[in-house]
Amino acid sequence: MRRFLITSAAFTGEVEAVYDGSARLIRFDVSKTNMPPDLINRFKSRVPAHIDEMAVAWAGTKAVVVEADFEVSLEDFKREYPYSRNYHLLDARWKKLSKTEQVEAYYGAIDYRKYCTRNDWYMPKIADSWLANKEFKNDWKKM
Repeated sequence: MRRFLITSAAFTGEVEAVYDGSARLIRFDVSKTNMPPDLINRFKSRVPAHIDEMAVAWAGTKAVVVEADFEVSLEDFKREYPYSRNYHLLDARWKKLSKTEQVEAYYGAIDYRKYCTRNDWYMPKIADSWLANKEFKNDWKKM
């Protein structure tokens, strides 16, 4: 997975674009900006679906594109996971995950929370077993 931060004089904050291992765009986040809707639409049309087109997409603009490392902590994961029971089990499990899996688990927890909200009848799993079964690899958006 690769993460890019895009900044510009046209807005404050930063836009985040995340690409998966196949170099396809999986996440585009403008929540840390003050962009008006029309500028968001222009950005969406410019962000390439494939990472190889990144340089061409931003050529000739005043935008600054920087590749950034992922830094996801256990606390970040806990904040996004929808069920807080038995968190004391997570320390050992989190340390066993690779950095890539930690990032996938973080983004998976965000989608899982939305799934749980959409399906209020569903009781979320304990986070330790959710991680152990690698359920963060499920596509919660399509379920």
